[in-house]
Amino acid sequence: MANLYLTHKCRRGCPFCFARKVLKAADDVNEVLTLEEIDTFLTHFGGENIKQIGLLGGEPFQYPHLLEAIEILKRHHVHAKIFTSATDPLPPGMEDYCVECGDINFIVNVGDRSTYNERQFANLENFFNKFHSISALSYTIFDLQKDNPEFLFDMIDHYQLVRNIRTGIALPIYKGGNQYIHLEDYKKAGEYFCLCAERAAKRHITMSMDCGFQACMFSDEQIGRLTRLGSDIGFMCGAALDIGPGLQAWNCFPLFQLGRVNAMEAKTIKELEKNLAHKLEETLGDKPGVLPECANCDLRHRALCEGGCKSFKSIA
Repeated sequence: MANLYLTHKCRRGCPFCFARKVLKAADDVNEVLTLEEIDTFLTHFGGENIKQIGLLGGEPFQYPHLLEAIEILKRHHVHAKIFTSATDPLPPGMEDYCVECGDINFIVNVGDRSTYNERQFANLENFFNKFHSISALSYTIFDLQKDNPEFLFDMIDHYQLVRNIRTGIALPIYKGGNQYIHLEDYKKAGEYFCLCAERAAKRHITMSMDCGFQACMFSDEQIGRLTRLGSDIGFMCGAALDIGPGLQAWNCFPLFQLGRVNAMEAKTIKELEKNLAHKLEETLGDKPGVLPECANCDLRHRALCEGGCKSFKSIA
């Protein structure tokens, strides 16, 4: 799946945010992806049979042309998956959007109640009241001392949301500025994910892994138990192509400053992926994985584990 990076504007201020300090320091990137650029990208790669595209930022609800962007995707027969915190008011016209049309769904990044002011939480509640049936939660593990998953399950039950939680790990970004889980704490993060999955299953909720997880975070017994609980687990890089202003492309935001190419110089998505891989290899080298033991890991050789997020190589 590809993502369209609409805008860097966001008021949420998550401590683990990949975009923290990065876009503000990038003077060669315009503020927004234009509607013309969206249409150009979809037309250029129209033969790729793209069925779904993520809309993200920043905060998509602060993008001034969100409904128009969704309409462009619809014309290209592409489903929109919108990544949002839903802490801003609904964009004009969204209040009347047809929930049952099947054109869109939402991935909502949330925190516990203490992370919202009254206005933000009121906006979130208004959003859930309208779009609960097509909204799933996303949560990023970033503080192993304070994280408690129960609020996620309570939120799903209270608002009748999709009963799956997309779970990521806070990752470092080049030049720093965000909070992330250090490699020496990955086994603890694995234990925390297992705890979440156990508690979630008791409430008929499943957990899904986003990118960044490593197989060696878990014992064989833990992996077996997660499978039994119905968790969607995987240890290969699931990062989508991000297409931003100026039709610049990068392979996940933590690497934004290290590996950007012009999307339009590629004829196919596969060629674009190869161009990005080559760019990152030039910058980060071709050392396998992020741990010394990755070089001889059987799971990595069998393409069952990526060996961790490449973002760790950018801060080495």
